[in-house]
Amino acid sequence: MIRFWPVLAAVVVSVGLGAAGEDAEAPKPGGEPADKAPAELSAERLAEFLQALDSKTPEQRARAATFLGLAKAAPAVPKLIRMLDDPDQDAQWQATVALGKIGKPALPSLIDALDQPKEAPRWKAENALEKIGADAVPALVEALKHERVRVRQSVAYLLGEIKDEACLEGLAAALADKDEAVRWKAATSLTKFGAKATPVTIKRLDDPSVDARRCAAWVFQQTLDTAAVPSLVGAMSDADEQVKWNAATALQKIGLSGAPVLFRILGSADAKPDLKHMAEWVLEGIKDEDVQKRLAELKKGSAASPSKDPPPKAPPAVLPKSVTLTMNSEPDKATVFIDDKYVGVTPLVFRELGPGHHFIKLTKRDHMPWTKLVELLYPEEKLTAKLAPRPKGTLFVDSVPPQADVYVDGEYEGKTPFEKKNVDANRYSIRVEKEQFQTWEGEVVIQPGQEARAKAELVTKLEGSYLSRLKDDPNNVACRTDMAHYYMVQGQLEKSAKAIAAAVEVVANGADTSAQAGRLLQEIQRAWTKAYPVGGNLDLPAVQKALHAAIYETWQRNTEKAPLRAFLDQVRKAVDVDFTQPPK
Repeated sequence: MIRFWPVLAAVVVSVGLGAAGEDAEAPKPGGEPADKAPAELSAERLAEFLQALDSKTPEQRARAATFLGLAKAAPAVPKLIRMLDDPDQDAQWQATVALGKIGKPALPSLIDALDQPKEAPRWKAENALEKIGADAVPALVEALKHERVRVRQSVAYLLGEIKDEACLEGLAAALADKDEAVRWKAATSLTKFGAKATPVTIKRLDDPSVDARRCAAWVFQQTLDTAAVPSLVGAMSDADEQVKWNAATALQKIGLSGAPVLFRILGSADAKPDLKHMAEWVLEGIKDEDVQKRLAELKKGSAASPSKDPPPKAPPAVLPKSVTLTMNSEPDKATVFIDDKYVGVTPLVFRELGPGHHFIKLTKRDHMPWTKLVELLYPEEKLTAKLAPRPKGTLFVDSVPPQADVYVDGEYEGKTPFEKKNVDANRYSIRVEKEQFQTWEGEVVIQPGQEARAKAELVTKLEGSYLSRLKDDPNNVACRTDMAHYYMVQGQLEKSAKAIAAAVEVVANGADTSAQAGRLLQEIQRAWTKAYPVGGNLDLPAVQKALHAAIYETWQRNTEKAPLRAFLDQVRKAVDVDFTQPPK
């Protein structure tokens, strides 16, 4: 049973550790009210309460968390996050409440905590985020794109609990998520907004993702917004069977508002037979006397008219009280849903079905869903579903250098070069990591029967720092010179020569922001004479040839620029080479 620590009226305990490591008697913090944040929390008092979070006594940890929450003490966030998995439930709860009170500063850590493998701390993180409320929504909407699926699942659920309209676009976009649980949690959250979710959900009925269209049509089965009727009628012509029947079911639940347009479909000579069949099924389920009367008249008139379609199976004179359905599938052991309710696994005999229309859905891992609207009229009925295999492909990830860690959708898969076959055709985020190198991130789309390849050109953290500085200040000759030296030491001659040439180009334009062109001259002189060890077993003639070619090419583009002439004259005097002439 979860116990809740009572908020004390006047006493909050601060904890210190004795010399022997045992919990000492806690000093009182001066009678601060426990339901109000102090006007100011000194560094000394903050340190005391942070230390108290490590107390061996659960009550003291809980009290310290309570006070730090009231003080909105952002420095306490890391320890409070760890306390979400505290052995004591009171301490867990007080840490949860405290994180909720701290608010925005706790958001990044709380969102990361949604990926905890243990359910209890993950639930506490969700609870703290819900307490933060609307202030958490922008960060949560962004987290709907998080690479870790557990985070996206929690966020899709949470946004429905917070119910701030700022999340509607993000939730609607999540209907196309590659993970089924994320999609349906987002769809469920959208239903909690009622008609306010209609505009964004209607857009998803035309989404390129079939999963998004299925979810969007299902949302309207719950919200029953009449404003969606025209779009749902359009969705009954979708290429996907499940989208069609999700839309038809929504229209049937909405009821009378959709009847006029459905009758127009039945009376249209241009409407396709399957669309008319769906329209008729929707109308059959609308409990309105006038609708049923008009439908009966249309059916009577249709029966009297000649039809090119094969005659349907004649219904029995008297409908049975119940129908027994024998359901088989190829392959077997498929999960069966009848009218959106789980009923078992194939092969299956299901009894006591009411006669009439039923929506049948079968699912099986690594196979596409099978759906069908059936009319069961006889005491014994049989169905066999053939499930198509889900499209697969191959993923290949390589890196330079190799033996880097590969993460697919946030989950570790192995080291480069990495190959995985029989992967669901879908979009995947790829992350490649190696010690002393910057993380590489990318995305691949696996097409059915094809191989998707990703190659990570890893950049060392030092090289990355140079590139980052040059992004902010591209005319920094000193930075380009340092980078060229780094490449030469690493044996990356081509990169080093390009960096030297780029620095020379900046000098040619008189744009150097570092005012240290002398360092560039010195680096060219030292590289030309191989005055320092270079990597990759580079010999001196190869270094000289690459540098000469790179600087000469820069000269050819800038022959009229006086700063370059002056600089190359200095280089000629230093190494006795004329870089205005092509290399020999």
